[in-house]
Amino acid sequence: MKSRFRSAFLRGIVWSLIGMIYAPLFIGVVLLLKGMGFGYFSYVVAASVAGGVGAVLYGARELALISTGVGAMVGVAMLILLGGQVSLSDVALVAAILAATVGLTISFPKRCSRSVPGKALAGLATGVVGGAVLAIAEPLHPEPFPIFAILAFVVSVNGILYVSTVRWWVTLSRRIRLESRSCYVVEALIMAVLAGVAAGSVWMVSGPLLSFGDGVSLIASETMHLEIQQAILGGLFGGGTAGVLLELFRFRWVHDL
Repeated sequence: MKSRFRSAFLRGIVWSLIGMIYAPLFIGVVLLLKGMGFGYFSYVVAASVAGGVGAVLYGARELALISTGVGAMVGVAMLILLGGQVSLSDVALVAAILAATVGLTISFPKRCSRSVPGKALAGLATGVVGGAVLAIAEPLHPEPFPIFAILAFVVSVNGILYVSTVRWWVTLSRRIRLESRSCYVVEALIMAVLAGVAAGSVWMVSGPLLSFGDGVSLIASETMHLEIQQAILGGLFGGGTAGVLLELFRFRWVHDL
């Protein structure tokens, strides 16, 4: 019994960290899309993007580390060299192109052995479910949901659905040969997305502090700074809750896929 609760505590910590990474990405995408007029549909897109990115970070660490490293370095370098002349789309695009080039030209050890395409599909699909529930429920509520509650809900739902369905998605990706002939292309695309997200995150964090950019992206960045603490707390709580429940109900870890 002690061993089981110890494992639940450990898994809760791991998933809390995942929720902490998920939260700023989710809220950043939501604010950007709402500023562009997407309304409640922003939740669906943001949860899907954050779910896909979180799935790759959780299940394909070497690919994720290289991609995010490229994105972070590009973001910092462009902000230092170009200052206020660089926009959010600029840093994201340059980082994505560079990471995609790396993905197409460098052969990683045991390429595709970690089922990256299937895990990414699982994260994207399960994110859509949690985001859709929010998009439907919030208009029916008299007031907007608190950001803490939104993140706690979407992180926990996304995590539990991901672990419950990821093996099916991996089987599907192998059946349609996403992990064979098109492996280089799929991994390059995933690396481009991760690097773009990392570079964009650097800009979103630095924008209001250094007065970069204008318009929707700067407003979203400034708003994110006001809500980021509650968002991260919600992500930590939702991730921890999901991790403990997954362990108590004996859901398998997915690192062996």
